[in-house]
Amino acid sequence: MSEPHEAIVKAYKVFGLDGDEDFSVVRDRFRALIKDVHPDTAEGGDPQTVAKLQRMLKAYEVLRRFAPRRHDITITPEEARKGGLRTIKIHDRDAMIRIPVAVKNGTVVVPIGDPLWRVHIKVQDVMVNADLNQQGEAELKRLAAMKKKFDDTKVEDAQADADAHTNLLKAFCDRFVKASPAARFAKWVRGGSNAA
Repeated sequence: MSEPHEAIVKAYKVFGLDGDEDFSVVRDRFRALIKDVHPDTAEGGDPQTVAKLQRMLKAYEVLRRFAPRRHDITITPEEARKGGLRTIKIHDRDAMIRIPVAVKNGTVVVPIGDPLWRVHIKVQDVMVNADLNQQGEAELKRLAAMKKKFDDTKVEDAQADADAHTNLLKAFCDRFVKASPAARFAKWVRGGSNAA
C-alpha cells in the first residue's frame, strides 16, 4: 500500500469513518468531535486530550487535501439515455464530465482531470416533476431554448446535407449520364483518366 494511501486510510479511521466519504461528511464529523478535545471546551489540559487533538487536526489536514468533494447535477432522461460529454460549473470553475450511455439515477462520475471531485448524477424529468418555483421555471426555459437551438441546427444541417447531395448528384449526371458511352470513351482516349 502506498504511503499517501495509508495516511488517508488512517485519517478516516481517526474520525471513525469508512474511508469513502466525501469531504463534507469529514468536515461535519470533525466539527462534532473537536468539541470534546478542544482546550476551550474540554476540561483540563491532560496530555492525552492534547495528543488526540493533534491527531484530529493532522487527520483533518490530510483529508482536507485528499478527500473527494461532492457535486450534484440533474439531467433529463434523454440526456441520460444518450450520455456524452458535458461541461459543468463547480464552484467558480468549469469542469468536464463524461456521462455514460444509459446512466442510472445515483451514478457517481469523476470529472476529467480532477480526481478530487465526485459528481452525483440525478436523472429527473423536469417536465413531469417540475414544481412551480423559479428554479423549475428557469430549467424549463433553458430546456426550451436548447430544444429550439437543436431544432434550428437540425434544419440547417439537413438543408446543407440536401444541397450537398443535390450538387453531387448533379455533377454525376453531368459527367456520366448525359454523355454517351462513345463520348466517354473518346474522352478517356484523349487522356481523361478518370472519365470512365
